[in-house]
Amino acid sequence: MEFMQRNIAISLLILVFGLAKDICFCLRLTEVRIPNHVAKNTTVVLECHFDLNGEALYSVKWYKDGNEFYRYVPRDNPPAQLFLLTGVSVDLLNSTENQIVLNNVTLASTGKYRCEVSAEAPSFQTVSSHGDMVVV
Repeated sequence: MEFMQRNIAISLLILVFGLAKDICFCLRLTEVRIPNHVAKNTTVVLECHFDLNGEALYSVKWYKDGNEFYRYVPRDNPPAQLFLLTGVSVDLLNSTENQIVLNNVTLASTGKYRCEVSAEAPSFQTVSSHGDMVVV
């Protein structure tokens, strides 16, 4: 009898956790677009789309080869901030929380680009994705 009750309890726990993962209100990336190959001296758009699922946005950050070059924090004034990085020339007026525009890419713009999205407190959940871009 005790064995049967334990099996029922374990089965219920598995069911509850299985259902909970399907209804998780978690931050998630829906699409990240980083072109594989681009021509030198062109304008390039990098996209980062996400679903907050009820969370508030804390920040969106962009990195090239592990170095942060763009930060969007909606609570800041202004919300967008640039960090100088060789090979990266951001068009600040046309860049948002969902896209960054790179002007006049050069061979030095080649690298691994990563978008990182973080939710506000209390979760501060963070998700990221990356892609390689080669300038030819």
